[in-house]
Amino acid sequence: MFSVQHIIWIAISIVITAVSLVFMKKRNASLKDVLTACCIVCVASEVTKILSCIEMVPSSDGTIIYPYLQMQHLPLHLCSIMIFAIFYCRFGKGTIAESKIKQFLLAFMYPTCVLGAFFAILLPSIFSTTITVNQAFTHPIAYQLFIFHSVLFAFGLYIPMSGEVRFSWSTYRNTMIALVALTFFEIYINSIFASPTYVNGKLVSVDYVTNFFFLYRTPIGVALNTKLAWFIYLLILLVLAFSLVALLYLPLKKKAANSNMQ
Repeated sequence: MFSVQHIIWIAISIVITAVSLVFMKKRNASLKDVLTACCIVCVASEVTKILSCIEMVPSSDGTIIYPYLQMQHLPLHLCSIMIFAIFYCRFGKGTIAESKIKQFLLAFMYPTCVLGAFFAILLPSIFSTTITVNQAFTHPIAYQLFIFHSVLFAFGLYIPMSGEVRFSWSTYRNTMIALVALTFFEIYINSIFASPTYVNGKLVSVDYVTNFFFLYRTPIGVALNTKLAWFIYLLILLVLAFSLVALLYLPLKKKAANSNMQ
């Protein structure tokens, strides 16, 4: 983390985000057009991830070779889940102005894309799970991670700038309900994909577990060796989420309140 290669990628990500925002603002791009571009980026990103990370793995008896994509690459991290929301907002029924579902999803994606992409760029998990730092400019997965999240960051920032999404005091409440629900859902998902070992019907170890939403392992390498430590870590994540999302919504809420007063 924060190696020379990582810092260079952070600088590149800042440039991509800034150029994207300036381009969209100058063109006064509609969210429909931006969503179209995001769909293209999402498809390219997932194809790159699959083709660069899929492995040929032998069966247990060695008689068959299977292509296998490790479970950590499934689109179940917060930013990857946004792909489904992006496609729905672009191709789902109804216009952005008329559809309550699209309004909710876009209002939800504003803070989640901004915060999710920001922390993915700041604390990239690929350097501890998939590649080494020395492969930062030679492995396609590095380009996939930083370019995808840079575009997602720019998209999230542009949502309120577009003026097409309505923000109110209930937006924060609905967003946090959805985010907390997703968080607890991911606890089940991480457990489903784990590889537990039982002896005489008793759980004795877990050899592999995914880390969607960073719920099971901290992104900074701090060990969670007790249930109490995990509870405290989960509480810290929730407090951070509630606080940071509130900070992003606060200027929009004040602006909406002032507009209503006028």
